[in-house]
This record gives sequence, C-alpha cells and structure tokens, in this order.
Amino acid sequence: LRLQCEKALFIGFVLGLINGSLRAQNPNVDDIVEKSDLALRAKTQEGKGVMTVHTPDWERTLEMDYWSVNPDKEFIRITGPAKEAGTSTLRIGSNMWNYLPQVERVIKIPPSLMLQPWMGSDFTNDDLVKESSLVNDYTHRLDGEATEDGDACYRVIATPKPGAPVVWGRQVLTIRKSDCLPRRQQFYDDKGHLQKVLTYEEIHPVDGRNYPLHWKMVSVTKPGHETLLIYRDLKFDRPIPERIFSQQNMKRPL
Repeated sequence: LRLQCEKALFIGFVLGLINGSLRAQNPNVDDIVEKSDLALRAKTQEGKGVMTVHTPDWERTLEMDYWSVNPDKEFIRITGPAKEAGTSTLRIGSNMWNYLPQVERVIKIPPSLMLQPWMGSDFTNDDLVKESSLVNDYTHRLDGEATEDGDACYRVIATPKPGAPVVWGRQVLTIRKSDCLPRRQQFYDDKGHLQKVLTYEEIHPVDGRNYPLHWKMVSVTKPGHETLLIYRDLKFDRPIPERIFSQQNMKRPL
C-alpha cells in the first residue's frame, strides 16, 4: 500500500510538471490580449500628445490633450497650431462626435466613417478613440513567437467575431512576453490585404508602468505616408471628472 501511495504521488508530481510545462508553452491567448489591452490603455488615462503627419508632399504637426476611461469614454482636444486649436473629438460608448470651432458645430460621426483618417493622419477615427475592442470583438489565435527590436514576443491573430462592429478584416498582434506590452500591430482589410502597420516604440517607465511613448503608423497602400504620435505627461488610473466627457466641454474655449 505504501509503494502504491508513493507511486501515485510520483505520478501526480510528474503530471503536474508536464501540465505546468504545457501551460507555459501554450499560454491562454485571450489572457495575453486582455493584459496587453490593459497595459496600453489602463483604467483611466490622461496626458498630452504631439502628432506629426508626414507625406511625400507635406508635413504638419498637431498638439493635443486627451483623457480616457477604458473602455467607454475618450476625449481629445487639439491645442495647437492656432488654426486647429479647439477642435475636439468625443466618444461615449459607440457614439462619436467632432467639434469644429471655426463653424461652432458639433458633428456626429456615423459608424460608416470610423475608417476615415483622423485629422488627416494615418490613424483612423477608430484607431484614436478605440470604438471597437480587441478584447471583446475579436477571437484570438496564438500563431507562434516573434522578436521585435530584441524583445521576445507572442504573435497573435485577431479575427472579428460574427456581427462585431469592427472596421478591420483581421489584425496581427506582436505582444512582448515580459509584460504583455504590444510592439507591433498589423491591420488587414476584409479581403486580407495589409493596409498599415503600427509600431510601439520608446518604451519607458511612466507613472508606475512601462509604456511606449512613440506610436508610429505607416501606410502600406500609400508609400511615403506615415504618422508619429508622441505621448508625454501621462497619468494612469487617476480619477477623471465626468464633465470632461460632454459636448459642453467640447465647446469650452482653450
């Protein structure tokens, strides 16, 4: 009986090692994507940004302030240059509005325009305000491993769920193993053609977490078109007043 118990304990120990090894080799891909989303967006977030849009013919730079409550609310206000200052974008749930101070009008953005460029950049309306959710609107499949700028990463294929309100036919995510920060994101249309690539660069400690301060979006279909978004003065998981997320706030003078 003693030998049988020792044998059972030994078998249980070996099976535990095998199961632990399998879990390490085959991590839960949904958990990886959720941790990546939270690492990037936090529960709340506020800060400033400088966006430089580059094309073969011209270049422009925008300065902005922004606030977000994940996953429901986003507010962005352009603060410079002077001719763009006061232009604002607000999202609450699936509803999105732009405010144009030149004509003093609030314009609702229909879902059909979520793929349109935001302020002439290579980021779309959906990219900036995240109306669709990688966590909830896509199914995820682990597709091996990759290396991005020396970081060991997971490679994840994200495919839209039936009927999900998404604008992309597929996304390919490269997520750093050490902390689940995204390093690269590839966007495909519904015909499987790669449209653009977003890389997350200049990762530094910010307000108690690692964060990529440079987001670089490069168009595949428009050679020479790219947009660099640089974040600064970031704060995470701090209370944000409810009045920020209102159409009245969109109209507030700078």
